[in-house]
Amino acid sequence: MICNSKYLYKVELVTSSDILEFTRIATKCPYEVTLVNGKHRLSAKSFVGVALAKVSWDEIYVEADVDCYFDFEKFIK
Repeated sequence: MICNSKYLYKVELVTSSDILEFTRIATKCPYEVTLVNGKHRLSAKSFVGVALAKVSWDEIYVEADVDCYFDFEKFIK
């Protein structure tokens, strides 16, 4: 989904291994990757941020200026 010239995809992180893998992928991206839920925004490159989003938010979206679908397709729902 494209929103305000940014790419936004709903993701599902089930296990702690998912959080670790998601963070590793985000860290390798040469562009900014953010997790969003309403007004809340966290860096997708931070393990603590991703873990916090997993336990605190009912829905998690990954947002980037570049189409990140193929980087995160395993987690996109």
